[in-house]
Amino acid sequence: MPPHGHPIFAALYDVFCRYIDKRGLARYREKAAGGATGRVIEIGAGTGRNFSFYRSIERLTATEPDPHMKSRAVRKTRGLSFPILILPDRAEALSLPDRSADSVVATLVLCTVSDPAAALSEVRRVLTPEGRFRFVEHVRAAGPRLARFQDFILPLHRRIAAGCHPNRDTVALIEREGFTLVELERFPLGPTWVRPHVFGVAVPRPR
Repeated sequence: MPPHGHPIFAALYDVFCRYIDKRGLARYREKAAGGATGRVIEIGAGTGRNFSFYRSIERLTATEPDPHMKSRAVRKTRGLSFPILILPDRAEALSLPDRSADSVVATLVLCTVSDPAAALSEVRRVLTPEGRFRFVEHVRAAGPRLARFQDFILPLHRRIAAGCHPNRDTVALIEREGFTLVELERFPLGPTWVRPHVFGVAVPRPR
């Protein structure tokens, strides 16, 4: 990420998300954030679009390293019924104690981080052994033709979408980095080259 973040992308993010939320993404935000319990960490909270979906939680610690996104997230904290702290941490380096979360939530995050394996290692570190990682991401297409197009469009898409990778096989990566999937749903949403999206719940495997 550039040292000063992505001001244009941040300014347009809520406009784009309002459209895809109405097209169906809000339902999966509800499943991801609304199903979280206890002490919650949300990585890559962006402009805070998930905040209103949290229900019976003790507290929320949200991380967002882009200052332009973070400033918009702060505005969405007004009127929340639970304590919230927003930190500038990168997903790959959380300044939070081991086993400090009962739930970790990520929506449209792992496509943008520079080192997704390190980010998932941090998720695993901060989760309790019984904790749940709840996520919504877009992932690499199963069909070879669309997957090749995702590879082709990657340089342009990264440039205009704040480093987003449309071709990451995030589900396989989550499993490879020490998690067991207990729930997974694939669904079509958004432009063709960022399909499919997935909603999932994963638990950390014993070390």
